[in-house]
Amino acid sequence: MDLQEIKRDDDSIGVTLDGKPLLCVVCGNDSYHERGSLLNSRGGEFFGFAWADDKATNFICTKCGYIFWFLIYGSRRVSSSS
Repeated sequence: MDLQEIKRDDDSIGVTLDGKPLLCVVCGNDSYHERGSLLNSRGGEFFGFAWADDKATNFICTKCGYIFWFLIYGSRRVSSSS
């Protein structure tokens, strides 16, 4: 899967997955903010290794706040500017 982020002038991004735009399933918006989140496991928390757990990439809709969660394993990530 190819994931591409398109930086916009208002500090938001557009996202495409395999060339298709990521549209919010709630409001249809195509503008997001990005953040990362840890996917903590019980074992990692118990033994103090939560930092080593998997990480997800989140895209947060700038209009309604809906959050997409992606595990980007084996994906090619490409950044570009508009």
